[in-house]
Amino acid sequence: MNIANIKLPIAVIGVIVAQAFGIIWYVAQLDSTVSNLDSTVSTMQEEATTIDIAVLQTEIEALKGKIATFDNSFDLSDVEEAIEELEDRIAGLETTDALIENEMRTIMSDHEKIGEALSDLGKDNLSEDRQYGDYGR
Repeated sequence: MNIANIKLPIAVIGVIVAQAFGIIWYVAQLDSTVSNLDSTVSTMQEEATTIDIAVLQTEIEALKGKIATFDNSFDLSDVEEAIEELEDRIAGLETTDALIENEMRTIMSDHEKIGEALSDLGKDNLSEDRQYGDYGR
């Protein structure tokens, strides 16, 4: 079979050529759309970067202002006075705690003596039969 001897109707050749031009047009349109979107994305990225830089600069300026205010207003003497006052209060509480501990020991000793006395009375059948004492043993 010889290709030169093949006879195709002009309509079929026209349809094939039209489809080829259609495909070429579609690909060119698609390429144009991709190029437009690429430039749009680049522009948006540049704008976002510019905005991010501006926001960061604003935050840096705000932090610099806070640092300047902090440096000027911070006074360690107030903290030192508060520490001294707390140390005095702690010393007072420790003294009070020692006094309370001493009083508790005195009371417990008295209770043991009373318990022993009542126990002795119970042995002599002079009082009712109860258990006394046994504090801290």
